[in-house]
Amino acid sequence: MTLNIQLVPPEWREVALRLLFSRFPAEEQPTRLEDALKSAERGGLNFEGLLLAEENDHPVGVALLMLQADGMALVWPPVISCQASLPAEVERALMSRLCLEIDRSESKFAQCLLNPEDVNEAELLKHHGFSHAADIFFLARPVKAEDRDLRSTDDGIEHDVFCEANQDQFAAVIERTYQASLDCPFLKDFRNGNEALASHRLSGQFNPSDWKLYRQGEQGVGTLLMNEHPDQDAMELTYFGIVPEFRGRGLGRKILIDAVRAAAIAGRSVIFLAVDCGNTYANALYNEFGFAELARRRVMIRSSGQVARE
Repeated sequence: MTLNIQLVPPEWREVALRLLFSRFPAEEQPTRLEDALKSAERGGLNFEGLLLAEENDHPVGVALLMLQADGMALVWPPVISCQASLPAEVERALMSRLCLEIDRSESKFAQCLLNPEDVNEAELLKHHGFSHAADIFFLARPVKAEDRDLRSTDDGIEHDVFCEANQDQFAAVIERTYQASLDCPFLKDFRNGNEALASHRLSGQFNPSDWKLYRQGEQGVGTLLMNEHPDQDAMELTYFGIVPEFRGRGLGRKILIDAVRAAAIAGRSVIFLAVDCGNTYANALYNEFGFAELARRRVMIRSSGQVARE
């Protein structure tokens, strides 16, 4: 068997993506392929890290590494064709090359989201240096017309919207919200506040007026970051956090009321988010506001060669 692993040239991209999406139900595959190719044309998705395994010049496996501007790399583990004569060998070869590309990059870490039942993929990732960092819920809530009228108590907490002039203030408060946080605490080891802001800009449609910095007087006490997804008629709560000394005072409820009201005012039909399963306080609050679980995922991460060099 002659096995060759290569980064996919543009003319082979559609073939490789068809194989990558073959794990999804057959009725979903054409739409996923079309959306991915269109997004790549618009610059929304970067497929330069798409890897293809060829056995005797026939495609037999594919994997994807997507580098982001925030220092994180997203990983889609190998999908192996039924035409592979030695599937396990193809899988190992693709993962080895994928890890090599991670270490060559300037990314700080790579992240892969798995279904909890994907035990074999989890073991494959562990064998190549990934570790289990967290489990997350994806939650959603319908937006109602009456949500426009939601109001929180007047407790002296004000907010400013995001602009380039106060970006460093946002970043500083976000870093403080990471302290003793129960929400994916591993992230504090890999990125600072400005890198977090860069990351959150990448999800959905960024509008500065949907990002809020909460303060009491001049002291920053929390943040709310929301992005729109017009194609899904949805608003995403990408991040909200509270500095340690202001937790337990009802500020989280105030911020969540603002988030739901903002989604209603924007005319969206749903608001969704991701939250660490271990964040019991946040999950209780989301449950109180009627959020329901859509899915859960296991977060696997791997430090890159860039971190080792630093």
